[in-house]
Amino acid sequence: MPRPYTEILARQQNVLWGDRYARTMGQALFTAGLHNTPATFHSYIRKNPFEGGYTMSAGQNIVAEWLSQQWEFAKEHIEFLREETVPDPVTKEPKRVFTDEFLDMVKDSKLELSIDALPEGALAFPDEPIYRVSGPAWQALWIETAVTNSLNSQALLATLTSRVTNVTNGQPVVEYGLRRAHSIGGLAESRASYVGGAAGSSNDQAAFYYKIPASGTMAHAFVMFFDNEEESFRAYLKAMPQNSVLLIDTFDTLKGVRNAIKVAKELNTPLKAVRLDSGDLAYLSREVRGILDEAGFAKTQIIGSNNLDEFKVDQIKNRENGAIELWALGTRLTTTDLDNGPSQASLGAVYKLASVGKGLDVASFNQIREDVRAGKIPLDPTVLVEKIKLSEQAAKSTIPGELTVVRMLTEDGKFNGSVLMPYLGVSPIDPTTGRLTRDVVSVRKDDPSLTKVFRAGSRAYEPLRPMFAFGQLVSPPETVHDARARGFEELARLDTSHKRLINPHKYVVGLEEGLYEKRRAMMAALRAS
Repeated sequence: MPRPYTEILARQQNVLWGDRYARTMGQALFTAGLHNTPATFHSYIRKNPFEGGYTMSAGQNIVAEWLSQQWEFAKEHIEFLREETVPDPVTKEPKRVFTDEFLDMVKDSKLELSIDALPEGALAFPDEPIYRVSGPAWQALWIETAVTNSLNSQALLATLTSRVTNVTNGQPVVEYGLRRAHSIGGLAESRASYVGGAAGSSNDQAAFYYKIPASGTMAHAFVMFFDNEEESFRAYLKAMPQNSVLLIDTFDTLKGVRNAIKVAKELNTPLKAVRLDSGDLAYLSREVRGILDEAGFAKTQIIGSNNLDEFKVDQIKNRENGAIELWALGTRLTTTDLDNGPSQASLGAVYKLASVGKGLDVASFNQIREDVRAGKIPLDPTVLVEKIKLSEQAAKSTIPGELTVVRMLTEDGKFNGSVLMPYLGVSPIDPTTGRLTRDVVSVRKDDPSLTKVFRAGSRAYEPLRPMFAFGQLVSPPETVHDARARGFEELARLDTSHKRLINPHKYVVGLEEGLYEKRRAMMAALRAS
């Protein structure tokens, strides 16, 4: 079975995974007696990466594994925090950052958070909560960085890989980027690429831990090691006829493919594939295809590599009629070097406060939320206080209160836009039929003149799923294979106009009309105060 990411890097991803400000805010809340105040946070994206039309979410299973296995404060973790100091602003003497009382509370704590999240591999769009985290404020703050770290890195690369697989239209894509990956070991990159649709990886550790198919044959150095190209091919095919893939561009590509054919015939070995790693890949692949076919090697695949990205693949395959059948991507798939890597270095997912339970303990907070959600009691805004952040940048102003995503579907099951609605209210979806029980009016946040009415009876569902309930894992983490399969399923439900590389159609995430008006009123009141 694939092994969890936290087992691989257990010493690195311990309970201290996170930023210092989570601990300092926890200390301040503890000193004020507010650390156990229940609160809800959302993690979401503000825009899709690569100027694209969607984001493939990823990393959720890493968070689930971490919290279920690593929420344990060892003596060494507490002693590390106990010994941390900062210089006194007046005397410059070192002063401890954290008090013994705070650290005693932390070391004896049990996880109490309730977390709902999109399942890994599910598509996400701007403003939609990917995580909804509720529980003691200090714990919700403690996990912020782990949530955003895993989401930002994994979703960015999963989305990038999915863009390539969209272009290849069923032809396999393999990840060959370990040598230039930014993380030591490249496991995160290989994992995310596989979730995004890669057929395999050159990374043997990723293959070992995740049971991802591994692939790889030879480098130019192997060909150069011998006195001539034929000799190198002969040695390789004799050693492993079952893995008969030859690199043919070390000296001259067209001579190289003829040498590969000659040696394969001499040894009576089927030639599984040849790889091109330089030059005009569209032209050379067409020429190589013709030579292979003429020699009776019609089943031999052509693999293309050499700083490929989704735009180069699209150009070679769809505009220049290249004959490449398997695409090996490295640098531009696994790095964030803007000169040689993808066109966006980070995803930019955020983690923002949505509501606070005033004068409540966590148990009471959770009970009230459940009762409001079930329609048993109305929402009391003086008890469950909805929060909003304003900014001079419109995109950074948040949406108040706990939210849920209602994903609309066409009758044939395609995505038809999303509506953000208050989570603390009766769901508008009949759970037995998966259809709206009432009309839902969706308002565009960026242009309120644009509204859309989804009529009662329309197909819809809420994509967030329970991950933790009151600190207990309720949905065991899936494998990367499950996430990858879900990614393909979700992409099939997204209209092709949203998957275009250039100028994709905007997938609309609207605000339910009442939520839009509440947000507008709260913003006006705060700015007038």
